[in-house]
Amino acid sequence: MLKIIYDKYKIYYRTSEIIQKSINNFILKKDKVIIGLPGGRSISKILDILKTKPLDWEKIHIFMVDERIVPLEDPDSNFNLIKTSLTGTIPERNLHPFYHQKEDIEHSLKVYKKEIEKFGGSYDIVLLSSGEDGHIGSLFPNHPSVYNDSDFFISVENSPKAPSRRMSISKKFLLKSKIGVLMFIGDSKRGAYIDFLDNSVNYDSCPSKIVKKLSDSFILTDIDL
Repeated sequence: MLKIIYDKYKIYYRTSEIIQKSINNFILKKDKVIIGLPGGRSISKILDILKTKPLDWEKIHIFMVDERIVPLEDPDSNFNLIKTSLTGTIPERNLHPFYHQKEDIEHSLKVYKKEIEKFGGSYDIVLLSSGEDGHIGSLFPNHPSVYNDSDFFISVENSPKAPSRRMSISKKFLLKSKIGVLMFIGDSKRGAYIDFLDNSVNYDSCPSKIVKKLSDSFILTDIDL
């Protein structure tokens, strides 16, 4: 079921509440909860709130939705942002970075696929934030990344946003997620949000619309149309 929530002033808190409730519901049924995260300031703010919530972090495992092909300690690394936000909260072994070899990204993708398969092979919850152009993760509109039919993670070359080399969740892998949480935050995302709501715009032109195909998804925005 698609649920659209408008909240101009408490959007980060509303998002964190949805994630907290979803995590606790999964923990009632299973001993591990797998969460997919991208980078970005909005994600960092959500994590800062979640750190204050009563959650069983021993049972939470975090994998990347996308990553820049830079060293993990680089300020541009999505994993670096997540690790910095959660250090001291989640056991380090529950954070699963994408270790890459610049000369052999395809091998690195296969290794990461095997790593997530140890934990069930899909995300229980995937948290996403739309870009100004409607991209999510590193799936960009009308770009080879969004046309890639791989089952798990993909290599992204010539990204429209720097750095040009990245890895990303594939469209097919995203669709395996049980719950999707997508944010459109800030007026710069207005065009993307309008495209998201427009039934005449296809998924290739607005990748954020892929989230609509999940059986359970939450769309949160502070954009008043």
